[in-house]
Amino acid sequence: MNRMTFAALPGFFALLALAACSSSTKSTPSSTTSSTASEQVVNGKMQAPVVVNAEMQDASARVTLRFDTPATGVRVSVRGLDGMVVTSQPTLADGVDFPSNATASYDVAFTRGAGRSHLVVSVSGDFKGAHQSRVASFAIGTPTNAQRSSNATKTEGANGERIKVMPVDPQ
Repeated sequence: MNRMTFAALPGFFALLALAACSSSTKSTPSSTTSSTASEQVVNGKMQAPVVVNAEMQDASARVTLRFDTPATGVRVSVRGLDGMVVTSQPTLADGVDFPSNATASYDVAFTRGAGRSHLVVSVSGDFKGAHQSRVASFAIGTPTNAQRSSNATKTEGANGERIKVMPVDPQ
């Protein structure tokens, strides 16, 4: 072989390796394959495998939790937003263990704010060896005109996304 062949061969093999490693089509599952429960699609941030529901009344709520997997060291807390004040104990559970498919219900007393206010439920603990949390918000009431109209400063981010800069609520 001549010297030109030895010089061209490494470049050729490098191009082959590059072509083999990069594909112009993305590998996506076909629509005919169905995913099973063990093949969960994860979009966004991981959350604790617990379902949080709340039945809202005028001055109280019934918070119900369903644990999809065993959980240890669970802490459940509640707080009010937009004028709501939680009048019952803010920590509903602390360091509690739950088996898989367990449910727990808690009664929460509160004083509503003007217009629409929110009850926020936070659940955190160790699920399958990983510390995870889930936060859920439940609204009650009808927004006032002041809540409907935004006095936020509207601007555009570096990548063209819309951003609202909200004023601090003095409390």
